[in-house]
Amino acid sequence: MEPPTAMERPRLIALRLSETRTQSMGLRGILSTAANPSKGYLGNAVPATSTLERLLGALRYGHHEAIAVTVDSAGRPHAAAMGVRARGGDLVIFPYVSTMTYRNIAQGSLVSLALTQDSAVFCRVVVEPQELRFREGRNRGIYVLDDNVDLYVEASPRVLSESCGRASVLLAVLDVYEGRRSPIAFSRANALLVESLVYLTKLRALAQGSLSVDRDELGRWLEVLRYSLSVVRRLGSGEVVRCADAVLGELRRLGVHL
Repeated sequence: MEPPTAMERPRLIALRLSETRTQSMGLRGILSTAANPSKGYLGNAVPATSTLERLLGALRYGHHEAIAVTVDSAGRPHAAAMGVRARGGDLVIFPYVSTMTYRNIAQGSLVSLALTQDSAVFCRVVVEPQELRFREGRNRGIYVLDDNVDLYVEASPRVLSESCGRASVLLAVLDVYEGRRSPIAFSRANALLVESLVYLTKLRALAQGSLSVDRDELGRWLEVLRYSLSVVRRLGSGEVVRCADAVLGELRRLGVHL
C-alpha cells in the first residue's frame, strides 16, 4: 500500500482520532453498566453479579442481623429481626418456630430481607411495629420494608431443619438491589442498641416457651443487656436513647428489671 500523500494525512489523522474516541466511549459505557449495582436484577433468574457480590461482601463476617419480611395468608406483611448467614450463593435465616415469620414461611410465603446498619430501624421492627411501612417488592407476592435500608434481598425459602425451638431456612436469592443507603459511621451506641434488641428477642422467646436456658445463661443475658443499654444511654443520640428506653419498657413488661 502506498503511503498517504501530504494532502491525505490530516484527513486520516482526524478519522483515527474519531475512531479512538468512539471506542473509548463504548468501553466507558460497558464499564459504567457493569459497575452500576443500582441496575440490580437484569430481567432473568440471576441477580447482577456486582450486586450479588456486594451482598455476599456485606455478609462476610459470619452471623449477621437482618430484618425478614413475610406475608400471612391474608396478604398482610410482617417484619421480624433475625440472624442470617451466607451459604455459597444462598442465605440461611434462623426464625423461632413459634413466630409469625416461621408460620408464614410454612404456609408458602416468599421472603424479603432488609440489610441495614441503622439500629433505629431494628428498634422500630422489634418494639414499635406500628410505625413500620411496607411496599411491594420486585417479585409478585413479596413486600419489603420501606425504611433506611442498604440492601434488599428477595428470596424463595426452604426449611432445612428444626432444633431447640429454631428453624434453619435456606433462602434461594431471586433478586438483590440497593435501598436508600444512608451511611452510618461506626458507633458503639448504635451497635450495642442492636445487641440489646437481640437479647430482648431472646427473652421474649423464653417467655413464650420457645427457648429454655439455665440460670447462669439467663444471668449472662441480663448482664449483656445491662451493659449494652448503659453504653447506649451514655454515648447515644436522643434517637437511640429513646429506643433504649423503649427496650427497658418492653423488659419491664416481661417482668425483667435491670
